[in-house]
Amino acid sequence: MIRQAATLLVLILPAVSAAAQDRVPIRVGDHPTHGRVVFDWPRQVNYRVEEAEGKLTLRFAAPAEFDAAATRRPVRNLRGLALEGEVAEFTLAPGARARHFRLGNRIIVDVMNPGEATPPAQAATQAATRPAAEVAPRPAADVAPRPAPEVAPRPAADVAPRLAAEPATRQAPPPRQAAAPLPPPPPPAPPPQRPVAQPPPRVAEAPAARQSDTARPPGSPAARSASGAPPNLPIATAPIVPVAQQPLPAPGATPPAAAAPAPARGTPVRLLAGPAVAVPSPAGTGAALFRRGQSWVMVLDAPLALDLAPLAAQPALAGSEVSASPQSTTIRLPLAAFAAPRLRRDGAAWVIDSPAEPMALRSILPELDPGPPPRILLRAAQAGMSLNVTDPETGSLLLVGTVKDGAEAVPLGRRGAAFDLLPTRLGAALLPRSDAVTLVAREGQFIAAGAPGSPLVLGAEPAGATSAAAAMSRLFDLPAESTAALQERVRNAASAVAASPPLSRGPARLRHAEALLALGLPQEAQSMATIAMRDDPRLAETLRARALHGVAALLSGRVAEATGLDHAGPDSDELALWRGLLAVARGQAGGGAVAAALPLLLSYPEPLLARVLPMAAEALAEQGEIAAARRLVAGREEDDASLALPRARIMEAAGEVDGALSAYDALIQGRDRRARAIAMRRAAELRLASGRTDAAGAAAALEAALAAWRGDAMESDARLRLAELKEAAGDPRGAFDLLRETETAFPDLASTIRPRQQQALVAAIGREPPVQAVALFDSHVDLLPPGEGTEQALASLADRLAALDLVDRATHVLKRAVARAAGAEARARIGVRLANLALGAGDAGGALAALEETAAPGLPLALAQERRLLEARALTRAGRVPDAVARYREAGPQAAPELAALLAEQQDWAGAAAAMQTHLAIVLPPPGNALAPEHRPLIARTAALLALAGDESALAALRDAEQPRMAGGPLEEAFAVITAARIAGLDDLPRLRQELDVARLLPTRLDGLRENGPVTR
Repeated sequence: MIRQAATLLVLILPAVSAAAQDRVPIRVGDHPTHGRVVFDWPRQVNYRVEEAEGKLTLRFAAPAEFDAAATRRPVRNLRGLALEGEVAEFTLAPGARARHFRLGNRIIVDVMNPGEATPPAQAATQAATRPAAEVAPRPAADVAPRPAPEVAPRPAADVAPRLAAEPATRQAPPPRQAAAPLPPPPPPAPPPQRPVAQPPPRVAEAPAARQSDTARPPGSPAARSASGAPPNLPIATAPIVPVAQQPLPAPGATPPAAAAPAPARGTPVRLLAGPAVAVPSPAGTGAALFRRGQSWVMVLDAPLALDLAPLAAQPALAGSEVSASPQSTTIRLPLAAFAAPRLRRDGAAWVIDSPAEPMALRSILPELDPGPPPRILLRAAQAGMSLNVTDPETGSLLLVGTVKDGAEAVPLGRRGAAFDLLPTRLGAALLPRSDAVTLVAREGQFIAAGAPGSPLVLGAEPAGATSAAAAMSRLFDLPAESTAALQERVRNAASAVAASPPLSRGPARLRHAEALLALGLPQEAQSMATIAMRDDPRLAETLRARALHGVAALLSGRVAEATGLDHAGPDSDELALWRGLLAVARGQAGGGAVAAALPLLLSYPEPLLARVLPMAAEALAEQGEIAAARRLVAGREEDDASLALPRARIMEAAGEVDGALSAYDALIQGRDRRARAIAMRRAAELRLASGRTDAAGAAAALEAALAAWRGDAMESDARLRLAELKEAAGDPRGAFDLLRETETAFPDLASTIRPRQQQALVAAIGREPPVQAVALFDSHVDLLPPGEGTEQALASLADRLAALDLVDRATHVLKRAVARAAGAEARARIGVRLANLALGAGDAGGALAALEETAAPGLPLALAQERRLLEARALTRAGRVPDAVARYREAGPQAAPELAALLAEQQDWAGAAAAMQTHLAIVLPPPGNALAPEHRPLIARTAALLALAGDESALAALRDAEQPRMAGGPLEEAFAVITAARIAGLDDLPRLRQELDVARLLPTRLDGLRENGPVTR
């Protein structure tokens, strides 16, 4: 009896061990050429592979409890993974191929990129040559050292019937775990038929284990399956490609030849003007349209063979893709092709285009039906069908409800515990978070339900969100949820980062950065985005990552680091909004873009809106968008301290001076340092603009505000503005000192500050007292810019120094000015001043040296004649009369009076008279016009010189020409005496006596004329 019990125990233990389910963790990886899925079995288990178009099925030799937590992260080239019992079904991306192999206890599946290497030929060879009897899975006796009785192998002819009967007789598996939600089981279908246009699926055996296989014990799951399962056990099956539709051939039998698939060319879509796309479809076909990632997803509830080749003619549509399933057709169009698309029914086709005017949508709004069971109703008058499609962004499943006609859509997305209700342009779409979520289409409505007992609630509709915001194109995922929901989103994102492999954390970190930004934490979001782009250089080239980093930097006050918003890429309303805010922060025009995207801004979550709203309101007020700024702050609390400054700016921009000044004064008394500094400066500017103070008062107020805020562009701008006010108030020295201090504090702005600093220095030299001006000049001579302004300021300084008898200092200033002159002409002009200064000091040699050092050819005529005149004077002072006479003659008519004086001193009366006659011909008014007072002495002097020269004819001509105009004025008698004819008889004695009287007075008159004339020696 004891021996029989022991024998029975030996027979039972292997069966119990085989029936026990192993816990198998699943790990995933993302590589440049393939995605990888690893089944980490605790022991070696055989498996079988079944391949069909777009599908790969692994059937393991033993059931398992799969841990699929890691598969929630998208895997390259894998659209879905369904796990049930001992079956793992892979849904591959279009064109992808899979290879499988064993590594120890691990079973690895690589999903290769389209065009990469196909699965190794060795596995196919093994599958073709291994007997069918070896398909039986490895029993549990491979692990247990206890021997087991051998069982005869199942005949090959029984394999195919067992595959067909297995779903109906298999013991109930454990609850299913899936990385991607799968659709509910399909309704019973008629008996399967052989596919016509599809090649038969391939069935391959996995690589054999290293240790030899043994026969299946009687207690193995497969043996029990063959014997039948209790009829009352529930059956839970996943939708798997029906590979059992074709029975396996018997050993030795020749398999039937598979029909070669004909190259399918589907119905071509039509590319219309606009651009627009017409998709031919039968009558009654429903459709849905929504955005996922960087694509517009169009779903039709009918399997259609479509050809997208005509779209290649439009570059914006060149990346379009189409995929079909037995129930639906999915078309993915690039996001940049349509800004705000419209999908409408037009005859025998669905047409997608971008209307010029915003289209009117009938909202599909969610309604909670408390039940029981609780449900969410989505009422749509033209409700079509509910479909399960693959999400192109994550690879998981989406539940889509189509509409047959009209313009019914979900304008605003909502988030819930069990699923997300996505915003759509047509129809409805759900992103399930649980495998138990269903979407059922009924007449006039869609019904969304979850697992029994699970909460079925949606998040609150965001305040301020409108249909206009829903129609705008977005770049980031910033849902308008409660603070608690946003915090939970941050925690989930952080967990996803921790669960990702180190080399694949870039996308998860980017989602974490978005979650942090939505929670109003821009500094943390910027750091996370920086780490994401550092870990994954591919992200650094994408617009979404660069723009997210730029937005976070802008909200953190780091405008210089927000260059990611300048990255080239497809435009969107959200990107235009943030670029407008960045432009305003840079001092450029951007208020129009902010005002245009105002509905989108108001739809942001409250923590983010609290950070953005003050900045946006100030930007709109500064750019003159008063109506948009008022709308932005409308509805907010009046005592909201963060909006006090924007409201004051709005009042100022609207011309409400008193109200704005009151608001600024209140902010000056507050505790917010930034708002206080801005208020002090804006109040000073407003009082100056309104005439309530002058430039000096505004400068004093602005100078007091410098200490309120330091260290950034706001301080540097205030310093530059204060320097302008000081210069306008007549304090150029104060402006110069302030600019020098600003250049030291902000060396990066040296190129901007230096021209203003030079201008202030020139003005200070011209206005400061001579001694202080000389000291300023000596200290900062290198800062003086070449030009006329500097030349005039230094000449004025030299004149003031000479007036104080500081000729040496004046000469020093002018000589240094010569060294910094801009050109030959400027040097020549400064040389004239140096020569005049030397002549005034009696230094004829110094004057000649100054003129010689600054000589240059090609000078303007007036400047050249002035220099010759100065040289003639210096030569006269030096006693070089002949050279002086030559220079006077070269100096032109203006030197004639001085030449005449010089010649008269040399008693060259004829030469002196000729020089004066030349001069009179230039300066005297035309005949018939009255003489000016200064002309009379010149005429009298010329007459005297002619008389001394004895030129009677010239003297008579002068008398005839000028005596009428000399009559009745000063020097009339002298001119008459000098120009009178010779005494010829006694009758001329009275005239002789008169001339003698005049002669006695003539020396005195001549001395007076000489004193008023130029100095010639």
